[in-house]
Amino acid sequence: MIDIHKLKKMTYIALIDSVASLFYFGYIVEGFRITLSVVVFPILLYIYKELNPIITSIYTGIISILARSLFMTLSGDTFMEALYSSYPETAFYIAYGIFYYFLYYKLKKPNPPSWLIAIILCDFLSNIAEVFFRIYIYGIYNSEYEIPALFIIAIIRGGLAFLIVLTINYYRLLIVKKEHEERYRKLLDFSLDLRSETYYMNMNIDYIEKIMTNAYELYERLDDNDKIEERELALKISKDVHEIKKNYMRVIDGIDGIMTDKIEEEIMTLRGIVDILKKNLVSYINKNNLNIEMNFDIEKDIQVINHYYIMSILRNLFMNSIESIGDSVGEINLIFRKKGDEYEFIIKDNGKGIKDKNIKYIFHPGFSTKFNSNSGDIKRGIGLTLVKDIVENIFNGKIVVESKRGVTIFRIIIPKEKLEEK
Repeated sequence: MIDIHKLKKMTYIALIDSVASLFYFGYIVEGFRITLSVVVFPILLYIYKELNPIITSIYTGIISILARSLFMTLSGDTFMEALYSSYPETAFYIAYGIFYYFLYYKLKKPNPPSWLIAIILCDFLSNIAEVFFRIYIYGIYNSEYEIPALFIIAIIRGGLAFLIVLTINYYRLLIVKKEHEERYRKLLDFSLDLRSETYYMNMNIDYIEKIMTNAYELYERLDDNDKIEERELALKISKDVHEIKKNYMRVIDGIDGIMTDKIEEEIMTLRGIVDILKKNLVSYINKNNLNIEMNFDIEKDIQVINHYYIMSILRNLFMNSIESIGDSVGEINLIFRKKGDEYEFIIKDNGKGIKDKNIKYIFHPGFSTKFNSNSGDIKRGIGLTLVKDIVENIFNGKIVVESKRGVTIFRIIIPKEKLEEK
């Protein structure tokens, strides 16, 4: 049964080899040529490792010789004359496939140096095979000193092919690294959303605990005889809230388990955090056709503890600034600097600003001025609440805001030992 996919790949190799074989110079015996295809062919065998080199070489040789014969007819030769001149090259392709099969393809642990040695020997020995085949046919040999020259040419062509393969592998590594970084950025972005939500859910557990405690206290205070129904209702509320709390905690534990499996708790540099943040925000800005410029001034790069929380803080504040600027031409600046035993983040934007009467409420849960007049939806208003809680409870820091129309500045001050890995 013919494997169509492998046949397509072999045809692809044969066509490239045919084109490369048009670049050559004559040498040693009648019809013998040194071609560029001998540089290209081993590279293609290396790329398509799943192909049997013997079958591929024979198939490539047939296609290449037929194609070259057709091309030679443009010079005035008949097809049969061109074919008669070219067909001895089948000795080269057959020999190359056999030598490559045993010198490299069958190796249990192939490596780049063994590939280089293999293709040099394949080039040299296959050319020797073709030379002797042509001598057998034509009986003409120009010099007894050309065998060493063939070996030198094999080294040059093998070395060139080896450099090309190294370049291809290096390029592949760069592509893989870039794809890995992009996947990690998206995964980290997704993780931040989940971690922000679980952090807020953990805050709610405290409120649930208080409700459960209050309901149970009410149950104990009610008289056993006069308030039987109310007392039972209070106990039921306490039990129900307790069940809600347990289910809530199961959800949080499940999410935390997923994040532990998906993302390693690694320490990141601040510049690394900012790079990921910047890519995410630029994507959002471009997607929404916004005209906003962002500037990042990192006075000192540090190893950050709890980088998820820092990312969450910065992203929430930047998104707040982006939404404040809206469709206007805007600018957001991040400044990070050391002040004694503390670090300071300054996020400044030229958006609409915050009204004086609202500043004291912006960190309150549920407070929001972001109302969609078309849909009637209002934002949850937990972004700045989350930022304040993380700054104060996780990092023992403080956050202050100052705003007037056209300029809003958030200042976050965090103790050095709470932010930087020692």
